Amino acid sequence: LAPVAPIVTPSSTVNPSAYATPSLPPTNATIVPCFSADTTVKLENGENMPMKDLRLGDRLLVSDGRYEPIYGFGHFDKNMSVKAGFLQIKTKTSSGLEVTPNHFIFVQGNKAAPAVSISVGDEVILASGELDVVISIKKVLKHGIFAPFTASGTIVTNGIKASTFATIQNTSSRYVSLGDGMDVPVTYHQLGLIFESPHRLICHFWFDQCKKYETYNDEGMSQWVETPMKVFQWLLDQNVVLGGILFFVAFGLFGVMNLLEMLVLNPATFVVTIIIVASLVKSSCRLGVKKAA
Repeated sequence: LAPVAPIVTPSSTVNPSAYATPSLPPTNATIVPCFSADTTVKLENGENMPMKDLRLGDRLLVSDGRYEPIYGFGHFDKNMSVKAGFLQIKTKTSSGLEVTPNHFIFVQGNKAAPAVSISVGDEVILASGELDVVISIKKVLKHGIFAPFTASGTIVTNGIKASTFATIQNTSSRYVSLGDGMDVPVTYHQLGLIFESPHRLICHFWFDQCKKYETYNDEGMSQWVETPMKVFQWLLDQNVVLGGILFFVAFGLFGVMNLLEMLVLNPATFVVTIIIVASLVKSSCRLGVKKAA
């Protein structure tokens, strides 16, 4: 489809809610965090493949020289039935990826930021780790939404490093917001990595079963995403006290699962993480003692 309303100035902004898919249940969030069918990735064999042709198990580029298999899809619209709005973001060296406004792209400082917060003139990270300047951003409407998951939570699309996660709130902030706008120090990229721990563990040890039983609803949303997303959206609708308690309980439980995943799959990372956390706790305690004295 022909692009509409190009964004041509660094100060331009886009309202993410304009891209919500009408056929999905109405919420206060944009719930189509995906890439377009034509956005491409690089496979380990060197082939550039559009999202619509990817399959579970395909090994694709996630960062400079690193390839990982797709263990699942957040969205796999095999019938190309969902019409969604995307931001087509081009840089000096990239032909342009097409991504929903709430999906995360890595920008200067290696920070994952919603695409809607990026403007012409901003710098994004390429597969090589180098920075490249955004030269144009356009809105496009297309059929087909796809969101492959990798273990690292990153993916290189049309040469640009992106996250496999997105914010599900109608905001340009990368942080989770509870109640009436209270941000918590957790980004949606971090949250996605932690909450996907059980899925990754199961698929790591029983990939054939994971592949066999992965299913999608009429909009192409995976069963691994649909129910947790509905529960989380309900949580976000609660007042800040109840929502905060439930969020941190859930975050703690999945955080333990994430540590277990690191212990099983990457013991060295687990040990380093424990040492860093212990050091931070020790430093905080010392600071508290000094203040009390």
